[in-house]
Amino acid sequence: MFQPEALLESLHLVFTLNTMMWLAIGVFVGVGLGAIPGLTTSTGVALMLPLTFTLNIAGALGLVIGLYKGALFGGSISAISFATPGAPDSAATVFDGYKMTQKGKGRKALLTSLYSSVTADSLSDVVVILIAPAMALAALQFGPSERTWLMFLAIALLGALSGRHVAKGMMAAAIGLFIGTIGSDPIAGAARNTFGQGWLRDGVGLVPLIIGIFAMSRMIEQGIEITQESKLGKKVKGQMADLFGKDQEGLTFREYLSNWREMGIGLGIGTFVGMLPGLGATVASFLSYGVAKRFLPHKKIGTGVMAGVAAAESGNNATAGPTLVPLLAFGIPGSATAALIGGALLLQGITPSPRMFELHADVVYALFIILILANVFNLVIGRGFAFFYAKLGAVPKPILVPTIMVLAIIGSYGASGNPYDVGVMLFFGVFGFAMRKFGVPEAPLVITFLIAPMLEENLRRAILISGGDWVPGLFNSPLSLTLMALAVAVLILSYRMKFSEKLDDMQHQEMEETAEEDSAKKSQ
Repeated sequence: MFQPEALLESLHLVFTLNTMMWLAIGVFVGVGLGAIPGLTTSTGVALMLPLTFTLNIAGALGLVIGLYKGALFGGSISAISFATPGAPDSAATVFDGYKMTQKGKGRKALLTSLYSSVTADSLSDVVVILIAPAMALAALQFGPSERTWLMFLAIALLGALSGRHVAKGMMAAAIGLFIGTIGSDPIAGAARNTFGQGWLRDGVGLVPLIIGIFAMSRMIEQGIEITQESKLGKKVKGQMADLFGKDQEGLTFREYLSNWREMGIGLGIGTFVGMLPGLGATVASFLSYGVAKRFLPHKKIGTGVMAGVAAAESGNNATAGPTLVPLLAFGIPGSATAALIGGALLLQGITPSPRMFELHADVVYALFIILILANVFNLVIGRGFAFFYAKLGAVPKPILVPTIMVLAIIGSYGASGNPYDVGVMLFFGVFGFAMRKFGVPEAPLVITFLIAPMLEENLRRAILISGGDWVPGLFNSPLSLTLMALAVAVLILSYRMKFSEKLDDMQHQEMEETAEEDSAKKSQ
């Protein structure tokens, strides 16, 4: 599987002034966007996606991967500085990070966050480089029926793991599959689900959908809360003066090494969670923090110590590389941001799949190299500009929100030059806002939208091979039956677990009500 010629080509692709420049820009912008409360990693990558049209493949990957990794770390800056995480991924960092700031150790907390993030991220990238090719080689042995059931299993995992309500996750996945079928039939060429609109024959554009779901929807939400957010900005300005003064302690190498257990916990959990579709960095961060707190009680995590920051930040940053493993090995994104990186590859004419290692091995190796280099840029830029990024949290929302809305409109139109795409983006912006209000996760929609063409292609190919008969076409091997059974088991178990949680909540509520009644009777 290893191709020395492709590795040499990838080195020529990556180590150019153009690629290094876009990688640096990606990290620099990503850390800044991550430090601004309300702008998530997905929002930043979605806004930058149209720009990749004008870049070569290495520059495009450098921009989106740099932005992704920079934003993951950037969220901890505002979490530590003023107890408001830039994104949900850094919410667990608040518990110890902000308490350290209140103790006058804000600089130490930020450096702990940075070094833990880069360490776990780099080591998890090594795991990706070792695992992804082997998994892709195994995936190449799959036939159409196995690939079909593998994607159904991924959809089941998305619905089960992407939120508290399985039904809402599955509904989002179903909507994504439906949107993915809009346009021309890939085999017969007939128009379908176009609602009589000729411009929909080519399908819904990837860029306007992603910008609408991830960027415009959040700006609509931020716009509605603009008064409260502007008050937060004033509060931040008043706190910044004391955060990074000359009297602030740095982080010694001995202190960095003292957190090796916490970083190890974060690395293990983050790597595993990152490879599972639907979970993501937020879950990894809280899991790592919780496990470290339970198994390392002598560290007193939760009282404002470095160990808590190290566990949370290593957990969320360790997901960055592994979330690309299902994308590269099976063509199935492991998270919303992985779906956006897959979108960047599609815009460059490269379909994420196991065959990438055969057809575009130089691009795969370039991606691996960029994953590692992005950590180096993250370390240098994060350390050099932490104070500047902390100030970004004070940018007033009345300035930020309309600016990003304008960028979203320009990006949607500029990607194709089609004015209808602006309307599509605005529609999905409102639709995404409604999804957030009703607690419906966006990630399953975007991921299933991306895999819908591949799912349909393999499903129809399996049926055609069997002469039009569904049963022998889809159940023609033990692996197909196993994958189908796993998909069904995931759904059944997730529904049972959620039902058990509801029963426990009801019993707990009844016990509380009974206790209140008893206390009321005693008082009488």
